[in-house]
Amino acid sequence: MPVTTTATYGTVVDKFFHRRLLKRPKPRFIFNNFGQVRMMPQKNTSRLAFRRQENLNSDPVVLTEGVTPSFDPVYNFDVEVELMQYGKVVALSDKVIIAVEDDTAVETADNLNQAMWGMLDKVTRDTLSSTASIIQCSNGVNGSTPTEVTQDDAELALDYLYSNNAEKMTPVIEGVNRFGTAPIDEAYWVLSHTDMRSDWKALESFIPTSQYPGQTAVLQAEFGAIDEARLVLSSQGSVNSGTYDNFFIGSGFYAHSGIDEVAAEMIIKELGQGDDPLNQRQTMGYKAFFGALILDDNFGVNLQSTLA
Repeated sequence: MPVTTTATYGTVVDKFFHRRLLKRPKPRFIFNNFGQVRMMPQKNTSRLAFRRQENLNSDPVVLTEGVTPSFDPVYNFDVEVELMQYGKVVALSDKVIIAVEDDTAVETADNLNQAMWGMLDKVTRDTLSSTASIIQCSNGVNGSTPTEVTQDDAELALDYLYSNNAEKMTPVIEGVNRFGTAPIDEAYWVLSHTDMRSDWKALESFIPTSQYPGQTAVLQAEFGAIDEARLVLSSQGSVNSGTYDNFFIGSGFYAHSGIDEVAAEMIIKELGQGDDPLNQRQTMGYKAFFGALILDDNFGVNLQSTLA
């Protein structure tokens, strides 16, 4: 296991060193913000099942006087997810802790925390990418397959959600008497890549967050709205060989889960733990039980596009 030493981390001896560290780039973690959260208690295996009843047939049945109609069976539908354990560990040498000018351990712990939530966000992202229903954009003019996103393509994704009775996830943002603003419809969410920002802005229905009549309900990663969908963007969005996944989602589309109390934990071991007789290494890391799954494929769709 590689140990972080002064040779790899570095120390400053020939210049003034400002103790306040520069900010690290921090992507927005959007994919675990919109799914249902279902935690599982300990000592109950690592496989979690979700169940729903299938809708009964609603075709009209005319009753004959005095005659009992046929009984309809009630069916259930189960979906399951296996919770896996994810983790990462780093080791700092005693010299890094003693001699390096910055507060290495504190910054490393924060760095690990960011890495953990980023890792779990990617697990959910990849689940959506591998299992979601797909519509490929086809109304653009860039000559690629799929094409760039157009208003007509976005309407097809919204039509898919409407036709499958997907419930919207946000309430109306009512209009107020403020110049240059517009009310926002009840909306689905769209989870997309930051590379797509110019393409979304080009749509005729696009409204930036700055033109929302109220800002209290705006998410940190939110970019704007198109018709009945609100956009959130992340540099960790899903892209493969130039094809971008844009997830249009309604309520109940997906879920993620962990195990209560041990779902995620940060573990810090001081110098001298384990096989360290000379107090030469401090280890820091995290581990998490986690799983993500599609609950109902009818309530979400992946609108795939390329860039304009």
